[in-house]
Amino acid sequence: MKINRYLIYSFLISLLTVCGMKGYAQVTVTSSDSLSCSILCTTLTAHVVGDTPTESGITVDDQYSVVHPIGFTYNYYGINYTQLVIGANGTLDFNTSDAGSYDPWPIGAALLGNSSKYNNICAPWCDIYVPAGGTITYSTDGVAPNRKFAVTWCHCAMFSCTTQWITTQAIIYESTNIAEIHIAHHTFCTSWNGGYAIVGVQNATGTKATVAPGRDYPSTWTATDEAWRFSPVDTGTGVYYVVTSIPYAPIPYESSTIYWYNATTGAFIDSGASITVCPTVTTTYKAAALGCSDTSFGYYTVVPTASLVITTSSSNPTSCGACDGTITIFGLTPGSTDTIDYELGGVAQPPVIRTATGTGTVTLTGLCAGTYSNIIASQGGLCVSVPAGPVVLSNPPISISGVAFTNPTVCGLCNGSITIEGLYPGHLFTVTYNKDGVPQSPISATSNGAGAITISGLCGMAPPYAGTVYDNIVASFGDCVTPPAGPVTLAAPPPPPASIISSTNPSQCGMCDGAIVIRPLPSLTTDSVFYSLGGIALPAVITSSLTDSSVYLTALCAGAYTSFSVNIGQCDYAVTGSENLVAPPMVASFTDVVHYGCKGDTVFYTNLSTNPGPLSYLWTFGDGTSDTAASPYHVYAQGIYTVTMAINNGYCTRTLSAEDSLIHPLKASFLDSPVITCQGSPVVFTNNTDSFSTAPLSYVWYFGDGSTSSAINPSHTYQNTGKYTVQLIATNFVPCLDTTTAQIVVDSLSPVSILVTDSVFCRSTYVTFTGIYTSLGNTGVTWYFGDGDSLHNLNPASHSYDTYGQYTVTATAHFRVCRDTSSSRTIDVYPQPSVNVGSDTSICPGGVPIRLTDHINENTAGATWKWSTGATTPFIDITTPGDYWLIVGINGCYSSDSILVQNNCYMDIPNVFTPNNDGLNDHFFPRNMLTKGLTSFKMDIYNRWGQLIFETTSLDGEGWDGKLNNVAQPEGVYVFMIEATFQDGQVEHHQGNVTLLR
Repeated sequence: MKINRYLIYSFLISLLTVCGMKGYAQVTVTSSDSLSCSILCTTLTAHVVGDTPTESGITVDDQYSVVHPIGFTYNYYGINYTQLVIGANGTLDFNTSDAGSYDPWPIGAALLGNSSKYNNICAPWCDIYVPAGGTITYSTDGVAPNRKFAVTWCHCAMFSCTTQWITTQAIIYESTNIAEIHIAHHTFCTSWNGGYAIVGVQNATGTKATVAPGRDYPSTWTATDEAWRFSPVDTGTGVYYVVTSIPYAPIPYESSTIYWYNATTGAFIDSGASITVCPTVTTTYKAAALGCSDTSFGYYTVVPTASLVITTSSSNPTSCGACDGTITIFGLTPGSTDTIDYELGGVAQPPVIRTATGTGTVTLTGLCAGTYSNIIASQGGLCVSVPAGPVVLSNPPISISGVAFTNPTVCGLCNGSITIEGLYPGHLFTVTYNKDGVPQSPISATSNGAGAITISGLCGMAPPYAGTVYDNIVASFGDCVTPPAGPVTLAAPPPPPASIISSTNPSQCGMCDGAIVIRPLPSLTTDSVFYSLGGIALPAVITSSLTDSSVYLTALCAGAYTSFSVNIGQCDYAVTGSENLVAPPMVASFTDVVHYGCKGDTVFYTNLSTNPGPLSYLWTFGDGTSDTAASPYHVYAQGIYTVTMAINNGYCTRTLSAEDSLIHPLKASFLDSPVITCQGSPVVFTNNTDSFSTAPLSYVWYFGDGSTSSAINPSHTYQNTGKYTVQLIATNFVPCLDTTTAQIVVDSLSPVSILVTDSVFCRSTYVTFTGIYTSLGNTGVTWYFGDGDSLHNLNPASHSYDTYGQYTVTATAHFRVCRDTSSSRTIDVYPQPSVNVGSDTSICPGGVPIRLTDHINENTAGATWKWSTGATTPFIDITTPGDYWLIVGINGCYSSDSILVQNNCYMDIPNVFTPNNDGLNDHFFPRNMLTKGLTSFKMDIYNRWGQLIFETTSLDGEGWDGKLNNVAQPEGVYVFMIEATFQDGQVEHHQGNVTLLR
């Protein structure tokens, strides 16, 4: 409730009566009464400036209307007009000569200078298609000199995209000559005319134009409830228009019913020209009047208000901190029950409900000091006062009437005090103060019966320094604060001198357990002891003095301690004397003994280190390993190593290093010459072991054939061939052994023999020779064939002889270390027989037989024959054509010959030919290669109409090429007639068909 009353006051600051928010130009709302504490309701009436639309007469696409009267004189770009025509595509045209003509729709340039819309208002100009739906109406409304002419394009379809539509209204005003465009709905058709639309005005010559922002070519755009106002400006030299965005408010229908709504919640209230409302809170009402597919609105805000005018008076609290102040409120209704709201220090306080006195006053009591503001009185939640205040209630002042103090009794002891007097007795105060200008932590204390508080535990500087100054002493409780008191100076007596009376050295190297004792100092104080170690000043040691006035400095390391002083509070005590603390020595020492080995040398270490206390050890052996035993042993690989022993007592580390040389290599090595030898030849071995090993050395040789030697550089002869592994074992002083081996290859003196593949050798036929010898150590073979030819490194080897006779073949085997060996063999080469059965011939089947005879060899002894017919005689008689061959053998050598016997009495007639000049079957030629013995030949060719188109008597001509008089004949079937006579007197007659294809 408090918050609501506060909000009500916020409205009352500027609205003291019922007020209305005037609607847009087409619907206005008025109120009958102003609300007060007694008037709670008012009647709201809506006044509609509407139109009664008239059809424009436009029913076809892209057409201007007939001339329509405006109903008043309208000045457009400085020229007066009383008539205009309406464009189907969303324009008002002042060129009345365009009436009934074509209304251009293409938009290809901005409005300025666009000749399609000179002297036009574009509302917007776009391609509208009325035949697909929608209406275009106009009206003149109002009373002179404030009449309006409006044109409405109501839910008109867009061309090409007829499911999209536009609703828009253009209004021109009498007297002001303003033009307004109110667009309820516009979308663009991207598939037609680029979706372009222009909102603007242009003069009659295209030299001036004003366009709504973002609504010119080539922009594409959509709009809902958008409105633009074009206002003329006359500069004296001409008129131009300024465009501004305005609230959307088209002219509704004059006959529209008024519908009332709560403008905030949207809740429907009632319908009709007037309604009566009784709001209890500020409420805005909305009146709605219908137009084309749209609604115009008017608004009115009713503030339920009644004003109280109040004044105040006040009285302060009687003492600082007391809450007995008052505020009296005047101007209330006598005897009324009032709710009083107010703030203290800007914070809202609980409301107070009081009954006004007979004089119309209410008094607020029990008030503390502070600023009281936003004092509001309300009656019944409706009659509310204008806020009163601020009213300031002030506390009476308090002060410190006197200050007493006591100094510290000893320099360094903080046992001084300051007592402040004159405070309220028995109150809990917070006391703040500065020490030498530095604020100290506040203290809380209750004043005694005499109104005094004592601040204890205070320090004071001693001579030669000035005393410690305490000032800005302030006591406070609640909002009650005393003025500052002071300054007060506390001073301690000067400090006496102190000295070092004893010391204790550290017990071990590095151990910090030494001590120094200083005396005398004040007992049981917190002391800061300053000193230098090795000439370097160290941070102060904070400690406490004992009851015997001594300060013990403990946990001290070895070193020279000088420049002692002690600070206690604000007192500095001089200390005489210095001390040098010395730790006992710590020494690292060891010995070592080496035991040599084959796989490593073992070194034994004996630790001889000394220290007053226990030690730990770390041995590093120089090979990456370590040990922590006191006296360890370690096994080394051969090499030179630095061993280091580090001893540590937990505080100090001492190290000692020594070098151990552990080099006694043993590496058996020898050279053998030669590595490859021939059986029976000596091999000399050269021992190189001493070049890689430490003397003294001894040796044993194993030669791999059962023989041994202990010589340093022995010689050995192998009697048998093969591969032998020679082993040398070397022994040193440890004794350790090392072995090395090498391989000796012993080649053999190999015999050679020759194998051949055949027992009969014929001239010009190949014979294969194979050499038999060992492969061990062999490096190749050379063949000598006895006819001057030779061949290297091929086994087996093949060779043929061009002439017959007797030849000696020799094979020589070559070896890498052993001498070459050879073998020879004699062979006889026989000639190949000559065979000739005659030249190719021909025969008529069934005619006289032909004898084929081997005249060369028919009388040769030992000759053999084999004919293709199976006959084994020197001759055969044949009666049929064919291929015949003969194989003749003499001394195991063979030769052959063949003969072709053709058919001498045969004719082959094809049934298709293709004269297309591809070189294949280009002529009709009824003979083949076996057609022999013709003595006469005649061929005639006829087409299917019986026309003779080719004839020939040539025995060896090419035949018909498919042409007549060098003209290619068509594809088809042709008739041939042939008469042929052979050499044996036989006559043949042939007649048939041949097909010509291309």
